[in-house]
Amino acid sequence: MSKMKEEISKDKLSLKEFQKNPDGTWVCIQNADLMTKSGKVIRVLPGTVFRKGYPLWGCEVAEALDEVEAML
Repeated sequence: MSKMKEEISKDKLSLKEFQKNPDGTWVCIQNADLMTKSGKVIRVLPGTVFRKGYPLWGCEVAEALDEVEAML
């Protein structure tokens, strides 16, 4: 059985809800709703930390945040 990977909808991802740490991790600083490309919504609470390679519900959140940051 293969694991399903979800992808975060980057056009709906707001960096103001997250803070990037010096070690490259991201921490949620206020309630955030992450929308996946399949239409699912994932509620994230303040204090949640995201690291590359550690997906949340199949979503690579840290990678998506890095990509959005790079587009600025």
